[in-house]
Amino acid sequence: MYIRSTGLGKTLLKAKVAKIEPTNIIPSTMENPNGSNEPTRLLMVADIIEPVNWTVRIFVEPHDLRQMLKQVLTHPSNLLRALKFLFAKEGASARPEVQEENS
Repeated sequence: MYIRSTGLGKTLLKAKVAKIEPTNIIPSTMENPNGSNEPTRLLMVADIIEPVNWTVRIFVEPHDLRQMLKQVLTHPSNLLRALKFLFAKEGASARPEVQEENS
């Protein structure tokens, strides 16, 4: 997958999902909740592999997951595109080009 961030300018990051698992780790401290009542979230770990080597941890709240599902279900074309991606050959597309912005 490719990631763009407004904080990194035109830098294009290449990433891969390492794992997705339910967790109750506290996102701000990355520690176990030691007696507190921390809700369960989905933890998605992504490895940024180009141009740097980073590990990004994304904590998906129930509201976020509902929002993602709603987007897919209310826009059927997204579901059809996702199915096409699922069955597409690996490496079938070239690296996305960064478009130059006209100032």
